[in-house]
Amino acid sequence: MGARGKLKIASHLSAVPVGSAAADVPPTAPVKPEDVEIDPGLSELWDEVVPELDKAGLVTSSDGPAIEMCLRHMIMARRAFRQVDDVMVDDPAHGGQKKHPAEAVFRLESAAFLEYAKQLGMTFMSRARTPSQRGDADGENPFASAAGG
Repeated sequence: MGARGKLKIASHLSAVPVGSAAADVPPTAPVKPEDVEIDPGLSELWDEVVPELDKAGLVTSSDGPAIEMCLRHMIMARRAFRQVDDVMVDDPAHGGQKKHPAEAVFRLESAAFLEYAKQLGMTFMSRARTPSQRGDADGENPFASAAGG
């Protein structure tokens, strides 16, 4: 027995089951929403991104709204970026220069896009943290033998 008394361990605790709800949801591409369909730029971006996410098994039909918002942020970031010729612009009202207002919009929209992209598995790091459902073809870890010796 230690100086502070006997170690108390909760005996009623059990291990958290392995797996996730993601494993129970079949990966199927969401249907393009009507609001996306009527916007030519957004519709084109959807057609570019969603099939790739679907091919990788990263999306389900319920991901449509998140994908739509992600792509809307990307469109806004692109529009803002096109407006910025130079980060600084003349400010005649105050007799100097100031940051281009579209630069702040670009940063804000880029940050929002990145958050959605991470949630959808569109970044390398988010995919690296997501367990694969497929695994290796033979079910073996190719590095297991190297790790032991």
